[in-house]
Amino acid sequence: MLISSNKVVTVHYILKDDNQNIIESTYDIGEPTVYLHGRNVMIRGFESNMSQSTVGQKLSFSLMPSEAYGLKNINNTQRIPTKYLKHEGKLNAGKQIKVNTDNGVRHGTIIKVGKFNADVDMNHPLAGINLHFEVEVIAIREATANEISIGKVSSNA
Repeated sequence: MLISSNKVVTVHYILKDDNQNIIESTYDIGEPTVYLHGRNVMIRGFESNMSQSTVGQKLSFSLMPSEAYGLKNINNTQRIPTKYLKHEGKLNAGKQIKVNTDNGVRHGTIIKVGKFNADVDMNHPLAGINLHFEVEVIAIREATANEISIGKVSSNA
């Protein structure tokens, strides 16, 4: 079976930056990633490189920022009152946080903390970075009608 739209795909992967530093590895957490292919669950470049792959196949590919999380937008910062960030604990520069926005929860990185406000970089932490994947396809199956209708893998499928 080939990976294509509306297939549930199980993969292990290692994600590295340009300096070969490991950013993330499903092998380290012991659980593969399971996603519904063709529904923009994974970044665009990842899905396009996975299309037409088969079980047992091992792939290596690199993605430019335009195929992943985009370029870093230096104007994508927000000044947020620290009272709205109390749930994040002690704030310091470089800390990754979650911010509630009108469009749902977004990730941000603290740039600077003042007495009453924090300046937050709202770019995705991997924006502007070339991503290098090593992927192993573990399993592929047809998605259920329910999974197709909700657009994601059902935990009880």
